[in-house]
Amino acid sequence: MRISWLAIAAATLAFGGSAHATEFITNGDFSQLTAGLGQLGYNTNATGWSVPDPNTGGSYAFVFNNGATSVVGQSGPVSLWTQSNGGSSTWNGASVSGHNFVAMDGVLNVGALTQNISGLTVGNQYTLTFDYAFGQQFGYTGDTTNQWNFSLGGSSASTPNYSVASQGFSGWQTESYTFTATSTSELLSFIAQGGPSPGEPPFALLTDVSLTSSAPGPGPATGPLAVLGLLGLGYARLRRARGQA
Repeated sequence: MRISWLAIAAATLAFGGSAHATEFITNGDFSQLTAGLGQLGYNTNATGWSVPDPNTGGSYAFVFNNGATSVVGQSGPVSLWTQSNGGSSTWNGASVSGHNFVAMDGVLNVGALTQNISGLTVGNQYTLTFDYAFGQQFGYTGDTTNQWNFSLGGSSASTPNYSVASQGFSGWQTESYTFTATSTSELLSFIAQGGPSPGEPPFALLTDVSLTSSAPGPGPATGPLAVLGLLGLGYARLRRARGQA
């Protein structure tokens, strides 16, 4: 079977110019920790992320792999209500993906979870996606309200405000929001909000954070394969010209 050089050239050039998405988030699943599961800023940190110093009234935020399993914080062990420890929901304590997740108190020492995002193009659009849920601290009872506020640079948005029954759980949701970059470097921020205060500690949960741009860019064939495609196209044209002569 004779293979057309023109077909090869066209396929090569199409492959070389395919679109791709660039991931701008570091450690979106909170798997990279300096000292294992625990309280952020106190006995562990998540690579790429920052929280205010909890020793000076900053964030009350923890990294869990399962909410039913206690992690140690500055005030002792902390866990969340799940089905296994008498909670009022059927939640098994894990995220949808099974990845680690951050749990931030929306009343006590409220502070932002942040990451500096660089390499952006001014005027381009970027899509932020993340999984979130709302739960309550084990050992406490009472209804709560919960919400995530998030921002990139000067643009901000919020998840719906959820009401969670005593010892309950909201279920996992996925949020997607598109931002337009106003600078080549922007601060991504998540802040948990909840109530009542004082009362049952309302925890906002977060995992699988992603920020991507779908702008077209060069694929893996940009170099040698693209050159080969051009040569093949030229050869096909030369053969056609000779045949006509």
